[in-house]
Amino acid sequence: MLAKTKKIIKRVAFYGDADAKKNDQHYQEAFETAKILAKAGYIVVNGGGPGIMLASTLGAKEEKGKVEVVIIDEKIDMGDNYEGSGKENIDKVNKIYRTQNIQQRTEKVVELADAHIVFKGGTGTMAELALVWEKAKFEFGNHEPLIFYGDCWKNTVEDLVNNLNFDSLERKVYAFANSPEEVLDIINNKKSKNKPTESGLFSKIGKIFANL
Repeated sequence: MLAKTKKIIKRVAFYGDADAKKNDQHYQEAFETAKILAKAGYIVVNGGGPGIMLASTLGAKEEKGKVEVVIIDEKIDMGDNYEGSGKENIDKVNKIYRTQNIQQRTEKVVELADAHIVFKGGTGTMAELALVWEKAKFEFGNHEPLIFYGDCWKNTVEDLVNNLNFDSLERKVYAFANSPEEVLDIINNKKSKNKPTESGLFSKIGKIFANL
């Protein structure tokens, strides 16, 4: 549940699967989310690589929005397990920040952004998420919204929160979104619009009364 924040939001970071392809649903959703945020005047921030990072850059540029990326200096050999910086991505951006290693790259993305959207991803995404979540707790009241995008996150996050030792503040800095419009609404209002979903008999009864 995302509590109200005083944070002024100008830049929004995108995190997620570097292996996402252009026909993957989460790639397309990242593209559309960046597009709608750029149209609203927000600057998109990402790690300069492929997948979700590229999707967010292309989506923002579709609306002629601004994009800033953080990469590891091209002169540094990171080996085969690093996704690298994508030329298709960094050739289109407005500003590039260069760092010396993975940790600095992650920290710089988090430092730049005022809100954070997490799509489906792997260990790199989880590392970024942990830093964002911890930072939000210590800055509570002026915290940066953490938005989990897609059905893949709800059960995962709820299991973490319920089964581990998350305190009350750590439970108040995030929201879930399932559409680009929900992301924009959350960021614009700086609070969650999530409501419990209804199903089964109660949902049918509600629809009956709504039509009376």
